[in-house]
Amino acid sequence: MKSSVLLFAATLILGVLTSLYYFTNVNIDVDRTFLSISTFIFSIFTGFFISRQASRFNKVRETVTAFDGKLSSVYRASGHINEALQKEIGVIIAAHYRLILKTEKWNIHFLQPSKTLTNLHALLEHHIEEKEVTKLSNQAIGSVIKSLAACQDIRKQMIAYYEERIPREQWVLIIFFTCTLIGTVSVTDSTGVLFTSVLKAAFVVSVLSVLLILYRLNNLIYSEDIMGKHSADDVLGLISGKR
Repeated sequence: MKSSVLLFAATLILGVLTSLYYFTNVNIDVDRTFLSISTFIFSIFTGFFISRQASRFNKVRETVTAFDGKLSSVYRASGHINEALQKEIGVIIAAHYRLILKTEKWNIHFLQPSKTLTNLHALLEHHIEEKEVTKLSNQAIGSVIKSLAACQDIRKQMIAYYEERIPREQWVLIIFFTCTLIGTVSVTDSTGVLFTSVLKAAFVVSVLSVLLILYRLNNLIYSEDIMGKHSADDVLGLISGKR
């Protein structure tokens, strides 16, 4: 749905700009060297930041997957301790993921205080008594505690990754070079020449698309379903016994 909307918007902008360039008479000579330098600098800046943010996005995706895997491990391992504990752990984990589905924000537990890990630790202290601990349950308890500790580490890593955004001053440079490049291309004469007008419009749309991609990567907007809904459904399916 979102891809269709973006495609429609890009097509609409392309048509509007083509008409504008076709009918607008601009008699300004543009130095091709200046245009080449502007394009080169824009490509270098945006290419570097897109590569960096794409790497950050992959790390975030792997971190979210690891966190979900650890919580799944906690639920499975708790079944070796006692049934009542596993059921209550399942309630807490299910509430964790239902909040993600309700708000449609995969990162809500990383952006605001979350009591999921605190509540899971409290359940362990409440349910486990030394006289009831068998050899198998003792190993399961160790596995649960180890997974919860890993979840805490993962949460801290996620917060650090989330803060690795493009600084404001670098955004200023990117927008400056974007405006320079679009302005330089826009003043080249294409009045009454359809092919040149289309090329100019396509170039401007491409530049704006690059800016949009960088913005979405910077704010971790891509693949919300993969990191949010699909992963939450998988864990909820595990707790409900469907997986």
